[in-house]
Amino acid sequence: MNPLPLYLAHGAGAGHSNTFLKLLCDAISEQRQQSVLPMTFSYMQEQESSGKKRPPPRFTTLVPEYAERIAHETSCIVAGKSMGGRVATQLSHLPMTKAVICFGFPFYPAGKPEKNRLSFLEGLKTQCLIIQGTRDQLGSYEWVSQQSLPENIEILWIEGADHDFKILKKYNKSIEDTVLELAIHTKSWLEKNI
Repeated sequence: MNPLPLYLAHGAGAGHSNTFLKLLCDAISEQRQQSVLPMTFSYMQEQESSGKKRPPPRFTTLVPEYAERIAHETSCIVAGKSMGGRVATQLSHLPMTKAVICFGFPFYPAGKPEKNRLSFLEGLKTQCLIIQGTRDQLGSYEWVSQQSLPENIEILWIEGADHDFKILKKYNKSIEDTVLELAIHTKSWLEKNI
C-alpha cells in the first residue's frame, strides 16, 4: 500500500527555497519513498517572485488556502514548519486529514509565553505529532512540559535544537544529521499511528 500524500507548509518568513525545508522535504521523501508535496501560500509565492519580503496575511486567510490545496484528496497528512504547522492543526476536522505533523510548533511568540497558542491544539480531530527542539524560543521544553495537552498530541523532543532545528555545537550534529532524524521519526510515527 502506498503511503498517504504528505503536504508540508512553510513557516512565516521562509518558503520552500529555504535550505532546511529543502533538506526536510528530500529526507522525508526518501524515508517514505514518496515525494512530499510542498504547500506554498500565495503571499510567499508573491514574495519569492518579487524578491520583496512581506509579513504573512491574517492567519484566518491561510487556513482556507491550505484547505483548498488538499480539497481533491480523499486521505492525506498535513504538516508544516512553525506557522505552517499551526495552520495544519486547523485542518484536522476535514475528512481527508488523517494526521497532523508540526515541525517546531510556535507555542507562543518569542519571549511571550503568556500569549500562548495552546487553543490551536484544543479540539484536534486526528493524531498530531509535534517535533520540537528543547531550546525552541517559541516553545521551550521547560514551558511545554508544564502544559496539559490533549491525548492525541505526541511531542518528540530534539535535544539541543532551536526553532530552526540548529543544534548546539557540543552535540556534534550537522543540520543534515538532524533533518535525517526528523524524517526517520516522522516515518516511524506515521507507520504506528496511521
